[in-house]
Amino acid sequence: MTRKLAPLTTHSRKPACSVPVRGVLHTLSGDKAITWQVPEEVPVAFVINGENFAVMMATPQDLEDFAAGFALTEGVVKDASDITGLLILPEGAGFSVELAIAEDRLDPSRLAKRGLEGRSGCGLCGVAAMADVIRLPQAKPPSTELLPQAVARAYEALPRFQPMAEVNRTVHAAAWCAPDGTIRLAREDVGRHNALDKLIGALARDGTAGRQGFVLMSSRCSFELVQKCAMAGIGALATVSAPTALALDLAAQSGVRLAALAQSGVMIFDGETP
Repeated sequence: MTRKLAPLTTHSRKPACSVPVRGVLHTLSGDKAITWQVPEEVPVAFVINGENFAVMMATPQDLEDFAAGFALTEGVVKDASDITGLLILPEGAGFSVELAIAEDRLDPSRLAKRGLEGRSGCGLCGVAAMADVIRLPQAKPPSTELLPQAVARAYEALPRFQPMAEVNRTVHAAAWCAPDGTIRLAREDVGRHNALDKLIGALARDGTAGRQGFVLMSSRCSFELVQKCAMAGIGALATVSAPTALALDLAAQSGVRLAALAQSGVMIFDGETP
């Protein structure tokens, strides 16, 4: 049996999904035995209507959000409400996430099985065809203004929304920010694209999707992040590191505005490459 989607989980300061490990810290003043916290990284298998779809390496937190966001950004469904049931089961060293979706709400062209698992550092592993690499929706997201002061304010506040990173210093964060830079919601994962999927799923399940605002990420801006924002109807994305050339090209095509942290301020990209 499947269960209905659970209510949206709220932000918590609990450093979940971290594992203590022992080691020796070597410094100029001497050696000291210490304990570090490291994030979990486990296989998460997505099963749609009983058929295997993909296996992603991820941090096993907020898996309901991950399922909804992954289905949306992969183009399997157009709305989170199309997912009528969700069951999460331990399986081996990881988890099986089983989604129930009405056949008339599925995009069958997106259900081709991936050939191998998706690593936490890559959002494309296992994609079988080159045509599946770059996908942009026909409709452009709403025009969104990125104010440098708002982006700077969000950057400054981001560490307070990273409970896992506070203890393990390893995971990425994706945050949803109001137009003035106030952070409303954040999700974390060892993979930057997984963190964004979790955030997009949380927004969709909370009914926040489509509202004015921007996404802030603790990572570089790779093209799949732009693609995921475009698929989710998000019009602006700010990242700590600069975008790749392909990310800029896709942003110009899809209408997603980009910003990045610079040494002396915030870089707002004009949407075109020379």
